[in-house]
Amino acid sequence: MRVAFLHPDLGIGGAEQLVINLALTCKDLGWYVKIFTPSYDPNRAFAPTKDGTLDVEVRGNLFPRRIFGRFHALCEYIRMLLAAIYLVLFGGKFDMIIVDQIPLPIPILNLRFKTFFYCHFPDKLLCVERKSLIKRVYRFFIDLIEEMTMIFAHMIVVNSKYTQQIFRENFRIISKLRNPPSVVYPCIELKDYDRFGKVNKDDLLKVKGLENLSNLNLNKTKVIVSLNRYERKKNLNLAVESFNSFMSTRKNDDKNYILILAGGYDVSLNENKEVLENLQSYEGFKEKIFFLKNISNDERSIILKTANVVLYTPKNEHFGIVPVEAMYCGAFVIAHKSGGPTESVKDGETGYLLDNEDSSLWAKKIDSFFNSSQFDSSDNMNNKKLVDKLRSHVIDNFSLVSMKQDFEKVVCTKFDKLKKK
Repeated sequence: MRVAFLHPDLGIGGAEQLVINLALTCKDLGWYVKIFTPSYDPNRAFAPTKDGTLDVEVRGNLFPRRIFGRFHALCEYIRMLLAAIYLVLFGGKFDMIIVDQIPLPIPILNLRFKTFFYCHFPDKLLCVERKSLIKRVYRFFIDLIEEMTMIFAHMIVVNSKYTQQIFRENFRIISKLRNPPSVVYPCIELKDYDRFGKVNKDDLLKVKGLENLSNLNLNKTKVIVSLNRYERKKNLNLAVESFNSFMSTRKNDDKNYILILAGGYDVSLNENKEVLENLQSYEGFKEKIFFLKNISNDERSIILKTANVVLYTPKNEHFGIVPVEAMYCGAFVIAHKSGGPTESVKDGETGYLLDNEDSSLWAKKIDSFFNSSQFDSSDNMNNKKLVDKLRSHVIDNFSLVSMKQDFEKVVCTKFDKLKKK
């Protein structure tokens, strides 16, 4: 089979990682794969798109991403539409086009191709700021287009049971016309983390922005990590507040802890700037908190492999790939008890799930972990038995192998039926 992907912005977020891993799954099936996108920056992209593993072609970028700093959704829709028109007219031969996030191009793509839509989460629920009348009218048409064009997809899947439920509640027209979309969980490429072998806490010095850690005795340092884009919905304030609350309970001679916040940062987005500035303004244990932007894949692996605890603070996250990455790297996860983490994290076994945003309670859970047998205080690393359990959980449920099996069941069977029509 020849498969093309159409994605709006091939950056370094969870949605992009899902697309990359699904593309790798298709390649593993022996298919030809190519990714089309209106927006691609090699300095802010995953390795397989840069090292030749995956073929990327930029189309639809003639139209701007914003008009006077506004109308981001409309501009993205137009850029995707232009990319789809190029695909239909000049893109070559493909058996199937896999589209995600923006379904607008689907009816046009159907002129030549079979279409598969991967719904991470309804876009109309991601845009919650609708105070003005103009914004409400603007979003009404954007939301209507989202559902009406999605109906034309030959196949629809979602990334979690939580998203499946939200999909059915918010796309009532589609739900009346079609069966509920199947679930294909996102996954991680295990070898991307395995190639490092054993990582020591001294390896943190190789991460840009952590050079000052040379002043610490890293072998005695406990590492807490928060890995997310600098966006308000990621609730990163909770990570900083929880860390400060936790540190305030430590004895003066027991403050060998650091918090590393790392994630995607786009200089063109005011929200990213405002969120980071707000986080940096917190008083308390500022010298123990490190802010990193647009870390590389290697740096991501080092940070997660040296982490004892990963705080995952978003509420109602559609799926959330970070807890999966963290568990495979041997880190214990503390996450909000909602959305995807309730399906990926086993409460009390591979992490703690909290149904609140009280930083003092999150701090108690951090303290509880470091005082449990799951943490080995002799070398400040997590207990090997826990690490093995975490890795096995991910291998069984969220590896490329498991995604390949789900993909074959859901997609290939339906595609064979479509080919016969």
